[in-house]
Amino acid sequence: MAFDKQRVLDSVQEVLAGVPIPGTPTNVIKAGCIQRVIARDGEVTVVVEFSKEISVHAEKIKEQLEQVVSAIDGVERVQILQKAPEKTDSPAPGGPSSVGAQEVPGVKHIVAVASGKGGVGKSTVAVNLAIQLRNLGFSVGLLDADVYGPSTPKMLGTEGSRPQATDRNTIVPLERFGIVTMSIGYLLEEDSPVIWRGPMVTGLLRQFLFQVEWGELDFLILDLPPGTGDAQLTLVQSVSLSGGVIVTTPQDVALLDVHRGIQMFSRVEVPIIGIVENMSVFHCPHCGEKTEIFSAGGGEAAANKFGTTLLGQIPLDPAYMRAGDDGTPSSVLDPSCELSRVMAGVGQQVAAAVGASPAS
Repeated sequence: MAFDKQRVLDSVQEVLAGVPIPGTPTNVIKAGCIQRVIARDGEVTVVVEFSKEISVHAEKIKEQLEQVVSAIDGVERVQILQKAPEKTDSPAPGGPSSVGAQEVPGVKHIVAVASGKGGVGKSTVAVNLAIQLRNLGFSVGLLDADVYGPSTPKMLGTEGSRPQATDRNTIVPLERFGIVTMSIGYLLEEDSPVIWRGPMVTGLLRQFLFQVEWGELDFLILDLPPGTGDAQLTLVQSVSLSGGVIVTTPQDVALLDVHRGIQMFSRVEVPIIGIVENMSVFHCPHCGEKTEIFSAGGGEAAANKFGTTLLGQIPLDPAYMRAGDDGTPSSVLDPSCELSRVMAGVGQQVAAAVGASPAS
């Protein structure tokens, strides 16, 4: 029998209304505890948020939620994701977060890949960086933290796969091309819009950081949401980062975007490993003529202006886009292509910057 998403969502709404808040006459829906319900292929994910007063009953409520949703016909698996509570006090500029940066158990180095705006190829860089670090002999994980437009499932060819929940209330990440990976995209239906409030983004990503069984990793690559807003800043404040890589394009206006990214990392004293310039130049496949479609020199100018390193320049080539769309990144599909060569160099520089060496 085909999975009837609408029927399941209606049933979830009905059974959740019957889950009470202990010691009160209300239920979890009226109390505003239910933030989002995602239903897909027999699995239901319920994202919850509890106020300070209700949080003392959190475990009991989550247990009840799992029980009633599991009983719905057609539901095979249930995940309850609890959003971290929103903080009322904002950290001072340049100061530590109120929570404090945390280590992810078993992970030696966390590197964030960021961009001042979307559409510059940040995810392409993050995915290929992860693969090239794996090629260097490191154990690598990739967290697609771009909850607004998760693209790594498509780029890795794992769109139809589903991570599994454990009885320890953790998630087992997927493995592809020798790297382990997690993304909100695995919990959403294809083409489903993702509408999150900033604090909710932070809470969900913290769960992906600390409740996913990453295992022992040399590197965890974070593909951050584009931009430099509160969600991005809070995320980089809450986890202990070894460094940040900023992705940009060649235009002069890229200086502004790079500046925003550098300011974000600087506020929390995260070292900037360097800049990757994407879409740097186009080589005509017929005549070989070089065309600088998006102007030239933006990445190098930004690196010089802000005293950091230009890690590499990736040319504009439709083949790289097709590789990502087909689910096999260029670093896997064609190790001899220019993107692979550039990103291999970027991987070496990232490893050197954090003082990492692969196990012999």
